[in-house]
Amino acid sequence: MTDAVSAAATPPPARLARAAEWLLVVGLAVTLAWTTLCLGGYRAETMVLTSWAVFALAALGGGLWFFQSRRFNRAALLPVPFLLFALASVLWLAPAQWLAWREWLLWLQMWLVFVLALHFGRSRGPAWVLVGTFVLLGLVGAGMAAYQRFADPKWMMLGRTQAEQFVGRSAGMFGIPNSLAGLLELMIPACLALLWSRAASLVAKLVCGWLAAVFVFALVLTGSRGGWIALALALAAWPLLIGGDWRKKLAGSLAVLALAAGGVAALYHFSPYARGRIAPFLTGEFESSRPLIWRVGVAIWREHPWLGSGAGSYNVVFEPKRPRGFLNETQWTHNDYLNTLSDYGLAGIALWFAAGAALLWFGWRAVRRARREPVSPFFALWRWKLGLWLGLVAYALHLGVDFHTKLPALAFAAAVAAALLLRDEEDIQTECRGVRWLGILGSAAGLVLAWRMAAPLYRAEALREEWRYRIDKLADGQGRLDAVVPSAQIGFQDAVKFDPANGRAWADLAYAIALSWHVTPKADATAIGRRAEAAADRALALCPVSAEYWVRKGVALDMQRRPKDAETAFRRALALAPRHPEWHYYWAYHLSTFPERKAEAAEAVATCLSLDPANSAAVALRERLKASR
Repeated sequence: MTDAVSAAATPPPARLARAAEWLLVVGLAVTLAWTTLCLGGYRAETMVLTSWAVFALAALGGGLWFFQSRRFNRAALLPVPFLLFALASVLWLAPAQWLAWREWLLWLQMWLVFVLALHFGRSRGPAWVLVGTFVLLGLVGAGMAAYQRFADPKWMMLGRTQAEQFVGRSAGMFGIPNSLAGLLELMIPACLALLWSRAASLVAKLVCGWLAAVFVFALVLTGSRGGWIALALALAAWPLLIGGDWRKKLAGSLAVLALAAGGVAALYHFSPYARGRIAPFLTGEFESSRPLIWRVGVAIWREHPWLGSGAGSYNVVFEPKRPRGFLNETQWTHNDYLNTLSDYGLAGIALWFAAGAALLWFGWRAVRRARREPVSPFFALWRWKLGLWLGLVAYALHLGVDFHTKLPALAFAAAVAAALLLRDEEDIQTECRGVRWLGILGSAAGLVLAWRMAAPLYRAEALREEWRYRIDKLADGQGRLDAVVPSAQIGFQDAVKFDPANGRAWADLAYAIALSWHVTPKADATAIGRRAEAAADRALALCPVSAEYWVRKGVALDMQRRPKDAETAFRRALALAPRHPEWHYYWAYHLSTFPERKAEAAEAVATCLSLDPANSAAVALRERLKASR
């Protein structure tokens, strides 16, 4: 009865604003859940919807800001200097702008999620919506992890099949097990901290203890050594941050480390899968791939120490420095700190690191302030805030061996966790009634950005990813060339219409056009070659430092019977990617068409096979060359 009277007494504009704020919070929760369940937002197809959702929610938040006076939390300004610096890098330094815009849009969306969670839905009910979403995602991830470990090791979301290198480890709703570990390590400390809270009820403690056990079990199933170490170090810091006697602090920290070591020892003795992950650490045989790409990241930074090689450029500038025998396709350095350093230089990482450090510093102040308060509501309990803070510390430590900020779901999750930690800090809030009009401007800018840039960019990349995936599967015997290639041409043509600045889409279009010669009866190779060359030229105009784009042009020129021009293109590709076996194969195939250059072709094939002995096409070409002699 009282609630009904209160609701009736509330003016209609206030009720509308309250409903809009609830809509915003639920929208944030749904966006986080959707993005997480779709392989963490790794695929551009997911980001088509996610980006629209984030920018639409930002527009709603801007409208609420204009019509409803509220205080501004200055923590929202901390990432802004880096965002501006990164934008300048996109505009003036990036060698592949479509990749740089995609990275910058993710930084921007991460910031928008942080700002929205910081200012809206601060009452108890909306806060439970966000926290409950985290809990449900953790439980769903744990259930999927158990299914992958004990029922179907190759199962993945969205009909995908798990990569061989991860079979035996659980990734949950993500494609990579380390990513599930990144989500879990944000939540486990909060559950454990509340378990030790005197202010929490017995029921709350039981629930938190059960959740912590489930999440730790799922973390074990990921086999993520980086996640295990990051969480152990964060929890080991817990005793050092509370209490007064340094002896007790040190004893508590050592006890946590001993407990972690005991757990690892138990896993080593009772789980063959875990033993396979732990044994290399005991024998000193650490993973070989990460140090290789880390060295490349350092080399790139040394060439561009102050401003970096440009936003989103690591994959593009990697090829000239590719280690011999390293065959993986690398998008990032598997170290977010080093990735930021190589892409943005000392100036960029200083701004990036300063923003993160300041957020953690303000977060620790929030923990200390909450501890001084005698009585607090649940989401203001100091143990709750300590758990959030420790989760963010574990997340930050894990960034040293992974790329969580490059996955939308993990970026958004960290942003929401940081907002929940800082949203009630009065000393960093200020009145800003005089700039309410910025809300409307921000709303309009967000919608324009989503419509004119984000949506076309993600849509184009989604089409490109889909059809390139299908073409690549042809090499594994999945599908028929005549069924895939014509549709792929149409798909790539649609992609470049959506985003004419996507160099990869133009290069893939050139690839599909060249392949069409094999499925078109009585095709004119010269005409097809001209079309393929035009597409390859568009790709090279957008990114002339890509070896693959030069190879696509070389193939197109060969189809036009222009061997000298084709040779120039292939040599340019090899100069840009001297240790990529695939391009040596294309060069060998080009040489093999000239009877007087068989010896050169055989040498090129030998180079290809020295880099990749399992290249079946090169093995077949080598046998043909032997037979022709």
